[in-house]
Amino acid sequence: MTAETSNDKPLLVALAFPAPGHMQGLLQITRHLVSRGFTVHFIAGTEFEASVGKTGAHYIENPRDWRVTRPNPADSNRDMFDDLKHVFADSTPAIFSILRDTLERLREQHPDREILILQDTMAQGVAPFKYGAALPKGYTSFPKVISFHPSIYVTKDYSIPPFGPGLPYDPTPENLAMWRSIYDAIDPQLDSLNSYFHEIYKTLGAMTPPTKPLFDSVLDMGEVTIMATTPSLEYPVANMNPKVRFVGGLPLKPLDPAYVYPEWWSTITENARLPNASPDKKHVVFVSQGTVHLDYREMITTAIAALSSREDLIVIVTLGSPGEKPPADLVIPDNTKIIDYLPYDATLPYTDVFISNAGYGGFMHGIMNGVPMVLSGAVADKAEVCARGEWAGVAVNLRSQSPSAEAIREGVDKILGNPKYKARALELKRENEERNSLESIERIVEEVWKSG
Repeated sequence: MTAETSNDKPLLVALAFPAPGHMQGLLQITRHLVSRGFTVHFIAGTEFEASVGKTGAHYIENPRDWRVTRPNPADSNRDMFDDLKHVFADSTPAIFSILRDTLERLREQHPDREILILQDTMAQGVAPFKYGAALPKGYTSFPKVISFHPSIYVTKDYSIPPFGPGLPYDPTPENLAMWRSIYDAIDPQLDSLNSYFHEIYKTLGAMTPPTKPLFDSVLDMGEVTIMATTPSLEYPVANMNPKVRFVGGLPLKPLDPAYVYPEWWSTITENARLPNASPDKKHVVFVSQGTVHLDYREMITTAIAALSSREDLIVIVTLGSPGEKPPADLVIPDNTKIIDYLPYDATLPYTDVFISNAGYGGFMHGIMNGVPMVLSGAVADKAEVCARGEWAGVAVNLRSQSPSAEAIREGVDKILGNPKYKARALELKRENEERNSLESIERIVEEVWKSG
């Protein structure tokens, strides 16, 4: 992809934590900004070099593989605080060094161009500078930062449930008191987390320790923090960070013209053309565990078995990654189509129910396609995504990392049996589309650039 760039615009340095859920949104934003004349230099993991190239950005390698410290990222027994330390904090020295070197090189090459940073909130490269590390050579002040947050809004605020267990939003006096007690109980862990991050930042020259809990700090790191969603998909927070801008979900991406559909795809398109009243018309259920959680026993194999006898359904299952194969002993029913990888935006327009393990990217794809969901998941932010989907009226929350066949069947039947879920999904789709996220993000970049 090429685009005519303008020397009148600032140079952008993009960086993201090198995992799919942190990369995909920034890649889409980068493609748009490049198409509008911005020059972008993108720091990313080696597996994303081709993806960065397709956006038109200049690729800069971050060789550190976060999976070295977490070889099984789908392990449901992982400790959240341990992950934050050893997945995110431990990644800081590498990305900090690459960011510093990139900024110095660009200043030397472009002494008169303004430089802005566009970062994933968990990328960590900016943080040591914000806490007092020496400026890169050639700078009298640190470049302005625009943050992109690829998950739910997380904060220590007594008006909403604490992050982690997926507690439902129900602000009764009793629940408010319980939430406060939980927040207070985990304060020592939050303090320990800050200390761990600060010790790493100090080795890189930082002088000042973080004073806010980690997730509040990352949302406060730049001039603006962009969230690609709407307030309808977040709990009402008493003290919303004023830097946060809700821009609506990112739009559907055009499919690669070279993409080859599976041989059975005509079954899906022919079914879609049937009148709704036709006795031959079937509901389409799409099942995915995303691109990281590839232990198919968690949900996929159970979902296949749960729906195997349903002649009223076509079940499409994606294994999440090119080249993946189903378990050798898996019996594939007549109503099920299984494939290694299928883009969300190819499948979801034909889907009546999306069964997902609640990765935030997949969740927002469901929203942007107007598809109601059955959500499972307990690792990382997944329990919280499940809870918000249920609260927003667009999903059935199974409250499990490994739901039972009965729970999955009941969830699917609940969605298909109650039109309110589809109506709400379409309402949220329209609400997000109306915000024109990519144009809004471009305006934010221009605003930050031209601010004093």
